[in-house]
Amino acid sequence: MNMSIDNFKDAEDALRPYIPLVKELTGKDTVLDRITPLMAVLGNPENKVKTIHIAGTSGKTSTAYYISALLSRAGVNVGLTVSPHIDKISERTQVNGQPLDELTFCNKLAEFLDIVESTDIKPSYFELLYAFSIWLFANLKLDYAVIETGLGGLFDATNIVTREDKVCVLTDIGFDHMKILGNTLAEITAQKVGIVHEHNVLLMYEQNDEIMNVVKDWVSGHSAKLLLTSQNREEDSLKKTLEFTALPDFQKRNWLLAHYVYRYVAKRDGLPELGSNQLAVSQTISIPARMDISDVNNHILIMDGAHNFQKMEAFLNSYKTMYPNTKPAFLVAFKTDKVYKETISLIAELASKVIVTTFKKSLDLPATSTNPKEVAKELKELGAYSVVIEKDNLKAYKLLLESDSKELIITGSFYLIAQIRDRLRS
Repeated sequence: MNMSIDNFKDAEDALRPYIPLVKELTGKDTVLDRITPLMAVLGNPENKVKTIHIAGTSGKTSTAYYISALLSRAGVNVGLTVSPHIDKISERTQVNGQPLDELTFCNKLAEFLDIVESTDIKPSYFELLYAFSIWLFANLKLDYAVIETGLGGLFDATNIVTREDKVCVLTDIGFDHMKILGNTLAEITAQKVGIVHEHNVLLMYEQNDEIMNVVKDWVSGHSAKLLLTSQNREEDSLKKTLEFTALPDFQKRNWLLAHYVYRYVAKRDGLPELGSNQLAVSQTISIPARMDISDVNNHILIMDGAHNFQKMEAFLNSYKTMYPNTKPAFLVAFKTDKVYKETISLIAELASKVIVTTFKKSLDLPATSTNPKEVAKELKELGAYSVVIEKDNLKAYKLLLESDSKELIITGSFYLIAQIRDRLRS
């Protein structure tokens, strides 16, 4: 081994050259053009592990976590790769529900980077870490890999997996990344459903006709199989054996879809039926920055990276169920490419106060926040009771903790949450 990586900081330093200078992915097939030769050099590890591939607009990370948790409860060995990470980079490479420990992650990454840097292939940060995870899962001879798409599906780097036994999952589809994926639900769906290859099986909730028409055409054209369910149907099937009190509403929807997927895989592959205790344990896993609740200075602090209308609506509906008749204080920032006016209308009508801040953070790509003056102006026009601007997000966080409201919410971007948590650790 030529490269030495001793800790997560060394890992981030080694990966920094792979963070692209561009501010947006193109969404075009050049993404696959980079990942294909890289996987070939690695021995095509994507062909060596049974795969469950998840795309969608809302809920795909949580659904991926829950599928991984259910498979782990069944006693099989499962890898999980998601993005972006919130607290530590090893969240992207998990085995049996746990991020790799620092020493293992760093040693394996050094070994992997030696291989990559012996070639002239220049993958992006996301592509590199995705390839690393799949390479590691194959080397560990895991039974399953649960993979979340980075962006879209059809031209996403994760779409290198074309095994006929791949299980595909679509979560709820809505409007996000429209500059890349399209301006209509049909155009966005065409990108998401692109993860389905010849003879794959696709599992999803029934959605509106504009979405389903695209899905059914694609599935038919690829000799694939479509399995549909509804949240009510899944919930009714479990009412006699399982309570859902531990889950907020939007996570219950994600868990039920994950359970539907597990039941299909279990029947196909001869895995055990899980008992009520095992199912309940799978619901208690912690998913970073998704209805992430903690007690801080006698406040209830909730962090959720909701960054579009669909996600924010689901998050705040769950919040209002858990904390009825409350007026929380908010700390928000939005990434520069987000259409946020409709999203902040939901905040304006609920908040006792909104603190608008900024961030500058690189996860998969360099990201900066929308001008806080623009966000504050929109909030005031929408009738927000009190709006404050504090550009330094750590100072803004401390200001949030001084709020009169007992309930505090940080939302609008995973980048904001990741940067605040990173600064607090430092």
